[in-house]
Amino acid sequence: MVQGAPKRVLCLTCNKQHNFRVAKGAAGPSSRAERDEASSSRAPKKAASASKAGSGSASGGTNNAREWQQNVANRDSSDFLPYSIHKTFEVGQLVNHPKFGSGYVKEALTAQKLCVLFRDGPRTLVHGQPG
Repeated sequence: MVQGAPKRVLCLTCNKQHNFRVAKGAAGPSSRAERDEASSSRAPKKAASASKAGSGSASGGTNNAREWQQNVANRDSSDFLPYSIHKTFEVGQLVNHPKFGSGYVKEALTAQKLCVLFRDGPRTLVHGQPG
């Protein structure tokens, strides 16, 4: 025992000695507030969408925001086409997505995939699906 905690234990499965490990959740913070406080000290995770779209540099986010502002902001709602996987879109068209909001088609990745720039960053969307 070291400071009141066991150091080595006898494994009931293989009958050998192993280092003691605390079970998940047993020694961690007990309240939700303590867990939230402990997790806030960690470095934030990178956004998955930014790495998928290949922004490449740290300044890519500000360039995307500026580009979105120039192409999408202050446009009339009638200029946007409602997004559907069954419709076909072209580069430069304005799109209104039910979850991501207003965006514009930045590039065609393949015949069925588009890179659409939304306020929160680029997203890969599918289009031209039969149905």
